[in-house]
Amino acid sequence: MSDERGTSVLSLASRAGVLFSLIVHGAWTYFVHRMVRRGWLRRDQAWLEERDLGFAARFVRIAMEYRAGLIKLGQVASLRIDVIPDVMTAELVKLQDRVAPHPFDEIAFQVEREFGRPIGELFAHFEEEPVASASLGQVHRARDFSGNDLAVKVLYPEIERSVAIDLQMVRLALWLFNPLVPPDLMSIYHQLAGSLRGEMDYLQEGRAAERVKRNLSKDPELFSHLRIPEIDWRTTSTRVLTMEFIEGDKINDTEALEARGVDLQKAVEWATRAFLHQMFRDYFFHCDPHPGNLLVDENGLVVIIDFGMNQSIEPDLMDGIRANVLAAVTRNETLWVDSMIQVGIIRSEDREAARELARISFDPAYFNLTPKELTEIDFGDYFEKMRGHLWMLKSFRLPDGLVAWGRAFSLLYGLAAELAPGIRPLDIVGPYVLEFLQSSPAPGSEVSEGKLETTS
Repeated sequence: MSDERGTSVLSLASRAGVLFSLIVHGAWTYFVHRMVRRGWLRRDQAWLEERDLGFAARFVRIAMEYRAGLIKLGQVASLRIDVIPDVMTAELVKLQDRVAPHPFDEIAFQVEREFGRPIGELFAHFEEEPVASASLGQVHRARDFSGNDLAVKVLYPEIERSVAIDLQMVRLALWLFNPLVPPDLMSIYHQLAGSLRGEMDYLQEGRAAERVKRNLSKDPELFSHLRIPEIDWRTTSTRVLTMEFIEGDKINDTEALEARGVDLQKAVEWATRAFLHQMFRDYFFHCDPHPGNLLVDENGLVVIIDFGMNQSIEPDLMDGIRANVLAAVTRNETLWVDSMIQVGIIRSEDREAARELARISFDPAYFNLTPKELTEIDFGDYFEKMRGHLWMLKSFRLPDGLVAWGRAFSLLYGLAAELAPGIRPLDIVGPYVLEFLQSSPAPGSEVSEGKLETTS
């Protein structure tokens, strides 16, 4: 079986050939869509969705075989509901970043190459069987010479070469399709490439974990219910990340948590607050709040792990989001359009078309709300409606930070709905939303300098 371990010229060429066949398949699927939409081919929606599903299912099969960056690419692509049909994204979300582990000799080789010393000189004990394995690396339990339990995350040897091939083929595909569709597909490439490269830089991941920890500690009450592993920088490098090993059960392991007497609803509430703090106050956040990245330790504290997917959002972008939501609430067409231009979602030449869209998209549900009602805005529903209308704009693109922000927000809602159906997510979200909407724009931003009109 070909996989990411094959990094010879022949295996990389074979990989490129398989990916090129996917591009051809995708091009044909798109061409069929165009023929149906223009009336050149008479087929119903169910027939089209069958074609879409066939392509997505083939991608999933190939990604699970060739792994490396393909699983990550599929997972990130599944978020782009603004440009990818729903039936495709529904299939892509089935990609699970859990794969068969690599042999221990490969892992030991990588660790020893990174530090130039035998693994026995770096750790007092290093377990050969991994506790977790994914598409880019795997985690082993270890112990330092002071007796501290550690988790050591190791990037697979030469994985960068396979990922580079994957990214080049994605870039080719998006470049070919870019002139044919309204959204800027090359912005998707930059999002995919940045996400993948960031996940292969364990120094960056370690710094992200410490940054989130510092930010959350600013709220002592919240932080007293949380735990983030300490990074051991003595044995951390670009390809090896060593951190404190924390015993715990996954937050969705309801049977184990109930047996321990853990109040699952409270655990979900504290986890949700932790991510809302990052997103609405810090503008730097862990992008992947799914149950696999959340544990409950032996003391009932919520443990956040795996900071490879993280995102920093510029204050100007958040100011634009704030202005856009307020514009929807007050039905202010001019502010709505100006905020879209400010954050780079559209260009000024689409101003009039966007104003027309504003008249269509303003939902009475957002009009003339009291402060209490403001706290009950469903941001996920709001952005889903916005994305649907924006497809009509020629210059439409979604900034990378906005995509990650919306994804994290949706995952939080899903987490609460799945694990704690007895709570109302908006009761938790409300205070953060109200504080966000009432906060002042960043100094020097277009909003703070009055460059965005406030009357229509």
